[in-house]
Amino acid sequence: MQVAFNPNIMHFIGSLISGAFGLIFFIINILLVLYAVLSILRSPMNMNTKLLWIIIIILIPFIGSLLYIFWGRNQDFV
Repeated sequence: MQVAFNPNIMHFIGSLISGAFGLIFFIINILLVLYAVLSILRSPMNMNTKLLWIIIIILIPFIGSLLYIFWGRNQDFV
């Protein structure tokens, strides 16, 4: 006896896995953006620099947040 292959089951499993990874990525992205924006607002930078970083984070949220966290917050903007 041969077991029939059902492509609908594979589609369901693929959708479930991609949905879970999408949700995890979305939550990480939101947390990064919130952390970066709150860090910017609390920093001693001048308002123009703060506004520039917030605009960058709004335009490219994931990359902008990482740029600020790893590069921008350690810079001296005098």
